[in-house]
Amino acid sequence: MGFVWRSGWGGGRAPSSRQGRTRGPWPGGGFAHDAGAPEASVVCRQLGCGRAVGAPKYVPLPGEVVRPWLHNVSCSGNESSLWGCSLGAWTRSRCPHEWVVVALCSNGTFREVRLVKGRSPCAGLPEIRNVNGVDRLCGLHREEATVFCRELGCGPALQAPRQDEGVARKYMTCMGSEQTIRNCRLNNNLRRGCDFQQDAQVVCSGHTEARLAGGEHPCAGRLEVRRGLTWGTVCDADLDLATAHVVCRELQCGVAVSMPQDAHFSRGSGPVWTEAFRCAGNESLLFHCPRGPGHQCGHSQDAGLRCSGEFRLVNGSSTCEGRVELQVQGAWAPLCAAHWGLADASVLCQQLHCGNAVATPPGGYFGDGDSSIWPDAFHCVGTEPYLWTCPVSTLGAPACAPGNAATAVCSGLPHALRLRDGQSRCDGRVEVSLDGTWGRVLDDAWDLRGAGVVCRQLGCGEAERAYEAPAPGRWALPLGLSRARCLGTETRLTQCNVSLSPLVPAGESRDAGVVCSGSLRVRLASGPGRCAGRVEVLHRGVWGTVCDDGWDLRDAHVVCRQLGCGHALGAPGAAHFGAGAGRIWMDELGCEGHESALWRCPSRGWGLHDCRHKEDAGVFCSGGLALRLRGGSGRCTGWLDVFYNGTWGAVCSNGLKDTSLSIICKQLGCGGQGWLENKPVHTSLGTSWVDNIQCRRLRNTTLWQCPSAPWHPRSCARGEVVWITCSENTAQDSRQTFGCSSTDSCPEEGALRVRGGEDRCSGRVELWHAGSWGTVCDDSWDLADAEVVCHQLGCGRAVGALAGAAFGPGSGPVWLDEVGCRGSEASLWGCPAEPWGLGDCGHKEDAGVRCSGPPPALPPARRAGTLPTTLCLVLGTLLAVLSLVLGAQWFRGRGACRGRWAR
Repeated sequence: MGFVWRSGWGGGRAPSSRQGRTRGPWPGGGFAHDAGAPEASVVCRQLGCGRAVGAPKYVPLPGEVVRPWLHNVSCSGNESSLWGCSLGAWTRSRCPHEWVVVALCSNGTFREVRLVKGRSPCAGLPEIRNVNGVDRLCGLHREEATVFCRELGCGPALQAPRQDEGVARKYMTCMGSEQTIRNCRLNNNLRRGCDFQQDAQVVCSGHTEARLAGGEHPCAGRLEVRRGLTWGTVCDADLDLATAHVVCRELQCGVAVSMPQDAHFSRGSGPVWTEAFRCAGNESLLFHCPRGPGHQCGHSQDAGLRCSGEFRLVNGSSTCEGRVELQVQGAWAPLCAAHWGLADASVLCQQLHCGNAVATPPGGYFGDGDSSIWPDAFHCVGTEPYLWTCPVSTLGAPACAPGNAATAVCSGLPHALRLRDGQSRCDGRVEVSLDGTWGRVLDDAWDLRGAGVVCRQLGCGEAERAYEAPAPGRWALPLGLSRARCLGTETRLTQCNVSLSPLVPAGESRDAGVVCSGSLRVRLASGPGRCAGRVEVLHRGVWGTVCDDGWDLRDAHVVCRQLGCGHALGAPGAAHFGAGAGRIWMDELGCEGHESALWRCPSRGWGLHDCRHKEDAGVFCSGGLALRLRGGSGRCTGWLDVFYNGTWGAVCSNGLKDTSLSIICKQLGCGGQGWLENKPVHTSLGTSWVDNIQCRRLRNTTLWQCPSAPWHPRSCARGEVVWITCSENTAQDSRQTFGCSSTDSCPEEGALRVRGGEDRCSGRVELWHAGSWGTVCDDSWDLADAEVVCHQLGCGRAVGALAGAAFGPGSGPVWLDEVGCRGSEASLWGCPAEPWGLGDCGHKEDAGVRCSGPPPALPPARRAGTLPTTLCLVLGTLLAVLSLVLGAQWFRGRGACRGRWAR
């Protein structure tokens, strides 16, 4: 006699995983024919394994079961044991079909069915959870999705993973009428045909999720709610603070900061939901909130919401001062103060709707908190709209000293100031907050005294320049102050003699601009990353370079430390990273190496030099990072190496989970999934830089933002070196460069090119970022943006800014969206835009440019004239030499004659 008792079933994450199956207490065999729920109930009861939760028909793996002994078993379900059932025939004859009956008992390894990686329990990828792990199901069609949604209590299925019709050979097959997915058929012979990359999510009608649209950063905007497959808006009267907190939590955006009304973020489209959410405030998802009748309204009353954006200030006297904490996987933790400064705090204060930054008291000033301190190091300029758009370095960072938590004190909104469209937090167009709303300051009567008040109010030193700034072209603001006449002694701008009413017709005014002494900045340009490149200094609002006269490692050390890039590995001169443009600000630097900023070092003085740009100085810092896969058969498989401290080294496998593998593969331009493989290491173990990488689910994350053990050249033990196989994105252009073999073979970060046009000065705009080429979305794309591209390409002026993939759709990521250049920026990299990779565009919206072309070469006549000129110079030189020789001989001859006459 034989029987197969099964308490778990299903495939694995990849087609090769978990080939074995849980064995029953009896050897071999199985029920043949058509046993079902009554028979499974009897078996589970007889074995003491609880109630039956399913009786699927199952095609076993080869060798998993032997030929059945018992055929045509039939039970009513109330028998005390199998022997009380009608047992049919005892025979070793072959089963007339391939199905074997499986009994699933409640006390077995089977636990639950669920949808994961969706935005609610009623949407996502179908999985079965067992005691031994998780089995991912593939290739489900409408019938299987219907059973999944019914079993989860989520209503009808609206979307299935596969939409193709008439597929007979499926891994899982349901009729659609089953009450549980556990009663469907599972055919292991078809399991190897799974392709998870083709699967969409299951979406049931009960699905609910939220998003914010039309805001200045991902955690602000118009509240839109998706029900099933339909997006709609919410009346502002139906959004209370408790519900707002839940939405911010669901979006991993911290806590609610404000709820602007009356379609503040522009009017939405689609339905306006009349059912309101009645959240208590502690729910993890909007899906879990009770619902009730709401208000009737139009899109003119669409609700808006601003969240803190995964950050908050705690333990201060208000929500606008305190210890800086960030939200990591649902928990709050303090941020390390090691690299925290006023520029970082300025971005956070504006993000929290708290005005401008006033101070950053010493670490621990507002207490230490109960959680471990996170080591993320932000490198903000101060002009970013959102803290996560700043460069972040976390990988390999040492543990933060106890009690050294970052702090910020913000001004609050009343009378707050900020500077926009500049190169730092201390220069740009002036905006003022009146009654909680930001407004423009017009340039009427604007002078250096008013600029001085602004600079001091912002903690930016003294005013260096007051100027007329062009009005903003995007996110247009209302009028704040039409005139501000200051004596220069006021402590804030609103204490000056100000006027609120317009003094000139709309469209004819320009804004007040200011450059403060605190705007001094240093950056590295045209290198392979943030920590290597040509040294450039911002002085008086203008970028300039540094001459290589006297330039050495001590000078470079100051730059690397100032940028949070470790120590200097090299100090190349002679325009190693290409010649810069514009001013040469510094020459003959004589740093000792310990100075806090480059301008603290002795030099000839601002703008005093005897150099040209072919002598521009550069820096290689130890914090320069790169990533590659080597040794594989293709570009997306191999040993994972990271470039740090000037050396390539291995990465260890400890703690490396799916999230980290996905980030690595995306960063390499190799798809969105990765798998670890066991590969023997044939050579002696060399440098291995980093262990225990634990990436978090954050927006726009690269490997550099992932926490890990500190950098160490012997991080891995033998057998821990990582070999990764990524799900290569076949849509990528095979001509693109991925997995660079050395830093020199990679395009520089932010490199620009055009493709698909008639020449090198027209085409689809593409940028190199995070290891791959990507495109730019055409949302808000205009001639000012195109002007920056053409200038960067050395192609003259822009004559066209084309949208709608005019030069053909690109491939890879869409890196930039809502680009808002003024036209004067040195590169597209420096223009305001949505955070990298966070646009809502497809490649059918790729932006393009058409430029006037490179500067013309010299006319042919002038080029032809260079030969006679050169020939004349040569002949002239020869004649001069001949004249000297003849003259010398003549003088010698006259001397000989005089000697003869004298005798």
